[in-house]
This record gives sequence, structure tokens and C-alpha cells, in this order.
Amino acid sequence: MPTDISLSLIVFIPALGALLVLGLPVATDLQRFRVRTTALFSTLLPLMIASFDLLGEVGNSSQGALAQPSLDAPWLRHFFFQLDYHLGTDGLNLMLLFAVTAVFPALVLASWRQRERYRTHFALLLLVEVSLTGLFATQDLLLFLIFFALPVVPLSVLVASGGDGLARRAGRRVLVSQSLSTAALLVAILLMLLRTGNVTFDFLTLATVSPVKGAPALIVAALLLFAFGSRMAIFPLHRWLVEGVAAAPTPVGMLLAIASLPVGAYGLVRVFLSMDPLASLQLVRPILALALVTLFWGALAARGSRDPRRIVGFGLVALGGPVLLGVTVSSETSIAGAIGLAFAYVFFAPLLVLTVGAVCDRAGRRQLVDLAGIAAGAPRLRLLFALGVAGLLGVPLLAGFPALFQLLVGSFVAHRFVTALTCVGLLVLTAALWRLLGKVFWTGPREELQELVPDAHGSEFYAGWIMAGLLIVFGISAGYFAPYTVHGTDLVAARVSSYAPAPAHVSKGTHG
Repeated sequence: MPTDISLSLIVFIPALGALLVLGLPVATDLQRFRVRTTALFSTLLPLMIASFDLLGEVGNSSQGALAQPSLDAPWLRHFFFQLDYHLGTDGLNLMLLFAVTAVFPALVLASWRQRERYRTHFALLLLVEVSLTGLFATQDLLLFLIFFALPVVPLSVLVASGGDGLARRAGRRVLVSQSLSTAALLVAILLMLLRTGNVTFDFLTLATVSPVKGAPALIVAALLLFAFGSRMAIFPLHRWLVEGVAAAPTPVGMLLAIASLPVGAYGLVRVFLSMDPLASLQLVRPILALALVTLFWGALAARGSRDPRRIVGFGLVALGGPVLLGVTVSSETSIAGAIGLAFAYVFFAPLLVLTVGAVCDRAGRRQLVDLAGIAAGAPRLRLLFALGVAGLLGVPLLAGFPALFQLLVGSFVAHRFVTALTCVGLLVLTAALWRLLGKVFWTGPREELQELVPDAHGSEFYAGWIMAGLLIVFGISAGYFAPYTVHGTDLVAARVSSYAPAPAHVSKGTHG
């Protein structure tokens, strides 16, 4: 199957599945089972296409530099701008696109015991998959904006479906914060349109033409940083993610995690660095400071929290700090590390939310002191949570290790002190997550709690092992996939370095 067709199928098959789900009856158990299986099949088919038609491209690492066989069809051409239906994959987006298609079957399995609003839940879940796969597959900035905006309402509705006041408030926070981020991205795109005179928004074109200069460049950079930083949930734009993970149903919390940092990190590399390189160079120090604040704020907040869900939420927020560091350094290695960490995040973030949510939901308790030793008799949940923590912290043989290694090595050359502080922040985060692991999963269980939290089983167990298995597989085979991503970062790094000021000794030598 040609890649241009396969990309469209990957993006829009879940949309067809959502329409089918909405049309199915749900009066009996058998009919509800059909809804679930339809949703599952709608996620498995894109995964099969991605596995057979996309992963083969990684074998030739040089193909990661430019989007290979892609679909570029005119759409709107009679306005003062042109919008193309342009899909394609390269070293920046292919692995993220595959990760999203691989994890959504696990999300459907995690939702298998959904009891209310069957059709709405699965239809909105599939719609979010459309938005994420479309965002990672597109090669046009205006089409990117459309897919960037698409999940805002579905996510807020799903979060609010938790039913209680906390869930409804978290849903409103998701709606407001992500609507503002979408508005900021729209204004930034319009300003680029007006200041550069471009009528096309093809990624490759915008990554090679002269960028916005002067004060407008800083305005565009601030808007882009707000838009993608808010989606990443960096400090101080993080509350929507923490509140959502804490209050939403567990499968929805998993979905929130997937729709956060990977999207923001990819946007920072693809749009912020590539299309506004002058301003990104001028904002290096403020962004480095923001990276450290985000890391330490998240790590310390996780260390001080008494709610396991919030501990995980703050831990995910903290990881935005290293990603910001890798993006800001803007070398091939550091950017590849940032993209790789976003890729691994798609697997370990929902795994952490799933295991902690399972414990809290079964126990009916939210405070760490009440959950001491409550899951000590659940070895499967303990193992899955430990694997999620290990993936987040970059333990060898898991997908997070090569990414974090690339990120820190690439950043150390340019910013040794900041990189050293980042390592310290990761140690603080390690202590917070180890405390949660030891308190809930290792402490000897009290007799009255031994039967309160049964171990993972059925669809929940399969969902957890899909994500854990992917963490392991891509950790072991990292050497095969990493060169493809590094080649994808070459153009971005070269674009930024071409606008960087020459070192002082070079300038003096030339002058002399």
C-alpha cells in the first residue's frame, strides 16, 4: 500500500469508527460488547497499517531528513493563503505517529469496563486519536492548527464525565487552558503570515525561507511558547494536567497524558525552532530557567503531595523540564533526545496513570496515608508501576534510556551547569516516585486491606502489558530507530545554527 494512502487511513479510520460507534445500540450487554469491539478494531487497524507501512522506512536512516512519499493535494487556494492537504513522515514525526497508533488499543482495553455513556466515551476517544495522528502526520501548518484544536472539546467533555464537582471543574480548566493555547497558536500563525508574506504554510517551505525578524519575532516566539508550553503543561501552565489526572476517570487520565507533552514537544521542535529561529536564540536563557523551574517544581510538588494521582501528575509535569532543555540547546543530539523522550512518554505516562488509578479506584481512597501497603498483594500492578517509573527515569533497556541519554549528553556540551542541575532535579523526582512505589506497593499490607485491591486482570492487565511491552521493545532496539530520528533533527539544528552569532574569537579573527 502506498505510504500516501496509508497515512490518510491511519488518520481517518478512527473517525469512521467513531461514527459507527455512535450509530450502534447499547440496550443489552451484547450490544455494548459490539461497541467496545468496534472501537478496538478502529484502533487496531491503523496500528497494523503503521506497523507494516511506516516502520520499514526507519531502516534507511537517511530518509529521516525529509518527508518521504507523501500526499500533497491542494485544498483552499483562492484566498490570500493556501491550505494543502499535505501528509508525510520524517525523522521528527514518524516514531511519534507510530507510538500514538500503538497505545490507543491499550486505551480502549483500559476503558473496557466503562459503565456509562458507552457510545460517547468511545466515540470521543477515537476522535482524540484522529486529532493526534493527524497532528503528527501533517506537513502543513494550518492543517496542524486544525488538528491541534480538535481534541480540546472532546478531552474536556471526557474529563468532566467523572461526574463529581472536581471532575467538572477539571474539565472546565482543560477547556479554558487549551482553548487559550489554540488561540495563541492561531495568532502566531497569522502574525507570521502578515510579516513574512508567505501564502503557503508547508513545513519545509517555512523551515527554509527568511523568518520573522525584530520585535514581531519575539511576539511570535512568546505566543508559540505559550501555546506549546500550555499543551506540555510546563510551569505555570500545568494545573489542567494535574487536576485532570487527579479527577478524571482513569482511562481519561491516560488520554490526557498522551495528549500533553508529546504534542507540545513536537510543536516546539517543528514550529518554534524551525520557523522562528532568531527569537528562539534570543530566548535561550529564559527558557533554560523555565526548564529548571518546571523540573524542580514538578519534582518537589510530587515529593510533597499526599495524593498518588497528583504525585504522578506532578511527575509528568516535571518531565517537561528536560524536554525544554533539549529543545533549547537545539543540537541534533539534544533535539533527538527531546523527541525520543516524548516518544517514550506515550508509553510510560499512561502506564503510570493506569496503575495508580487502578489502586485508588478499587480502594476508594485518595490519601497516601490511607493507601500504605494496600497494593502489596498485587504483584502485577507493582511490576507495571515499577516499569513505568523506570521508563520515566531512563533506566537502561527501556525506551526512556536512549532518549534521556541523548538529551543530557547533547545538552552538557553547551550548558554544563544547567544539565547538572537537571540531573539533580531528576534525582528529586526519583525520590518522590520511589516513595510512592514503596508506600503503596511494597509496605507490608495490613490485614484489613489485603483483599481490598485485587491484582490487575483481564483487559486492564492486557492494556498495561501493551504499554510495558512497547517500553521494553523500543528500549532494546533503540539503536535501530535512533539514527532515523537524528537525521530528522539535522535540518532543524542547521536552521537554528545558521542564525546563531559567530563565536567571539571567530569574529575577531575575521575582523583582523
